[in-house]
Amino acid sequence: MSRFRAAAAAAAVVLCSTSAIAQVRDSIRCNSIIAAARVDSQAVAIFVTAGRVDGIPMSASQAQLLATAVASSFLPPNPFRLTVFSGPAKMRLLRRLAADTVAELRAPTITGVYRFTSTKAKAVAHVEMVRSSLIPGFDFAAEQAILAASIIKGAVEIPDQRDSMRVEVRFSMDSMTNSRRMSVASFPRMRVVDAVPNSDNPSPLFPVVEKLDSASKGEVVLRFVVAPDGLPSMETIEVVRATAMTFLRSVLTILPAQLFSPATINGCAVAQEVYYPFSFLMPDPVPPRH
Repeated sequence: MSRFRAAAAAAAVVLCSTSAIAQVRDSIRCNSIIAAARVDSQAVAIFVTAGRVDGIPMSASQAQLLATAVASSFLPPNPFRLTVFSGPAKMRLLRRLAADTVAELRAPTITGVYRFTSTKAKAVAHVEMVRSSLIPGFDFAAEQAILAASIIKGAVEIPDQRDSMRVEVRFSMDSMTNSRRMSVASFPRMRVVDAVPNSDNPSPLFPVVEKLDSASKGEVVLRFVVAPDGLPSMETIEVVRATAMTFLRSVLTILPAQLFSPATINGCAVAQEVYYPFSFLMPDPVPPRH
């Protein structure tokens, strides 16, 4: 019996080792597919945008100065790994059809949002990450660039009589007002099978407060990254629009339970940014029966 147990244990170790080796090989294969891709490459610019988020607009000259200082101070991580691909809007109640498995050309996307408070006593005490880029080393490099830019005269000085100001710095591939181009790189567009939400994902509850206020409908649209494991990356959530804060809170309550079939490239799961809408609609009251 002891010999049998020893043999079984040895076989289990071999199976576990074989499985671990296979997983490592698969991971290496998937990483190499994405890292070495140069399919339909296109020149893409990365922009930096700065502005106040405390209800007071930042002057165009100061916004441009801060964005330029951040862009000049940014040292990209080496190697620079593109980990998130763009994607279309995802409707929650649509089921996957055969056409959904057709790969579409998608480009990598970069978005990182950071905030800090500037005071009369200290230019920047701490940089807070609001929206993670999910690129290894990128968030740290962005925070260091913001800290370096804060020593530039006039970049983060408070122009009014207030004691502090709240500032947001955004890295993205979108050119916005007062943005500064940081760099241009050649990014690959790859054939991606887009992420698809599960058909049985839970729906948010219609807020009681809105019912009492006679509201009949509402809408929330979020933008976030679906991770390779099919779960929403909570550190990437951005609110595109929301009818009211009560609807948004209801959505955020059930968002962690939303599951997806992740996006894939050649069978390898990858992260993908999606727009995800939630619609609220009160059913018509049932007429009383006589």
